[in-house]
Amino acid sequence: MYRILFLLLAGFLLGTACSKDSAPDPAPADAFSRTVAPYLNLSAAAPSYRVSIPNYTKGLFQSVQPNAQLAQLGRVIFYDKHLSKDGTISCAHCHQQAHAFADPTALSTGVEGQKTTRNSMALGNIQWLGGMLGLDSVGNALLPLFWDSRAHSVSEQSRGAFTNAHEMGLTMPEVLQLVRNQPYYPWLFEQAWGDTLVDEARIFTALAHFMNGIHASHSRLDEALARLPDPFDLSSDFPGYSASENIGKAIYVQRCMSCHGSINSIQKVFEANNGLDKNYTDKGKGAISGKFYENGTFKVPGLRNIEFSAPYMHDGRFATLEEVVEHYNSGIVQGFGLHGDLLEYDPLTQSYSPLRLNLTASEKQGLVDFLKTLSDKELINDERYSDPFR
Repeated sequence: MYRILFLLLAGFLLGTACSKDSAPDPAPADAFSRTVAPYLNLSAAAPSYRVSIPNYTKGLFQSVQPNAQLAQLGRVIFYDKHLSKDGTISCAHCHQQAHAFADPTALSTGVEGQKTTRNSMALGNIQWLGGMLGLDSVGNALLPLFWDSRAHSVSEQSRGAFTNAHEMGLTMPEVLQLVRNQPYYPWLFEQAWGDTLVDEARIFTALAHFMNGIHASHSRLDEALARLPDPFDLSSDFPGYSASENIGKAIYVQRCMSCHGSINSIQKVFEANNGLDKNYTDKGKGAISGKFYENGTFKVPGLRNIEFSAPYMHDGRFATLEEVVEHYNSGIVQGFGLHGDLLEYDPLTQSYSPLRLNLTASEKQGLVDFLKTLSDKELINDERYSDPFR
């Protein structure tokens, strides 16, 4: 009798346990809400990063359009401080949105308080120069990146930042592991790639899509070009410009655009010795190529948002645009390799000397005023490019 009761009780308890184990689990929480939202101020639906090159431009490329999910993943990687040796530095540390993705200090601070050796270059309108940060070419020359033109693709450029001992201080295997360690990346990779595999190519591609989407075309310059009867005729005064700004525009067209490019087309010169010094401690491209005539040759930067990207030059020696203008007005130093556009020929002596613009005070101010019309305040305030971390 007791045996029967025992077996019945055991069966009842076993049945209860089995019933409990076989009951469906509560529906799992949404993966985005659990793994992304606590860390990142993002929407599950990525915003568009599509770039439209204005129809008043010419000679500009429009290649691969940024993919929204890839760009959103790239934005997170760009701002992620976990991806550095001491957990304090991200790409955005040296490329700050408020400063047109440049650094307001002459030399940036990298991991463990180390200083970089050069000023951080501004980012923006990379798509205008060939798409995917240098994967396209101009003629037979790949577009150069870094001040010394040592990189020609986003992979080279990004790898250089991650592995530079003065910047983020990691090896690429360490970068990959740190990405795998963060709880928010599986969902982001799944959205961007359809699975959670983390490798170098995917990281670099995502960064390229984000940086390709950093786009500035809402400046007063753009407004003026859109209103011109012929946007390719730059000889007349620009509508909506002050007298000083139009004086500066004329000087730019006559004196500056041979290197920096027409204000509505691609630049013609991508690297040059601009006469900063006679002898260079930092030899620029010459240190990479080993060619003595390339000592002091550095990348010619774009001028969009230049108002926000001080200080200027590869070493950040000039704090203001006024100082930059004065350099080209009276301060060019003649040294071996000085770019030809910065030399003037004297037929009497049959010799060359550094160019002197001999601008008046009002003309120098006009050039500064004009350069400020290239500012796009939407870019430096656009939430799509901002820090997504909570």
